[in-house]
Amino acid sequence: MLVLSTTLALAAATGTYALLQDDEPSVAPGVELTPSGDLAGPDEVTFTTYDGDEVALTTLRGAPTVVNFFASTCAPCVKEMPAIEEVHQTLGDQVTFLGLAVQDRPEAAQDLVDQTGVTYRTALDKDGAVLNALEGILLPTTVLLAADGEVVARHTGELTADELRALVVESFDLAP
Repeated sequence: MLVLSTTLALAAATGTYALLQDDEPSVAPGVELTPSGDLAGPDEVTFTTYDGDEVALTTLRGAPTVVNFFASTCAPCVKEMPAIEEVHQTLGDQVTFLGLAVQDRPEAAQDLVDQTGVTYRTALDKDGAVLNALEGILLPTTVLLAADGEVVARHTGELTADELRALVVESFDLAP
């Protein structure tokens, strides 16, 4: 009986997979395909301020930047935000910090920012397009961008202040 149940479940899964397949490449919502069929890069994506203004990711160019993706429902995100703030306080004059709430309610994201006391710039990645463009998958994810916009480091998972500081100093060749 167990073999029959397993066989039926496998057949159903295979059938469902076959039905859902199509010849079009799958693309994250909000990320457009370029003519070559590749995902559009960070140049084409925007994040949203709490006031509803769309801001191009390219506006971050000109200074090394730490982009941290978080959500109010992500416990490790909440835990690491004070650590990011600590590093921002010590390196914020050399590096730009941006926190992006991914697919979060604006009110919940702003409440979290207020509760954690972070002072670095935060905004919304309403549909996850920025996270996808920077090849993030899970939360929290922290991406370091060189002044020219190139991704120089990516970390998935919670970071302590010491871990983040070391990553920033090494990636941007800063004095500790």
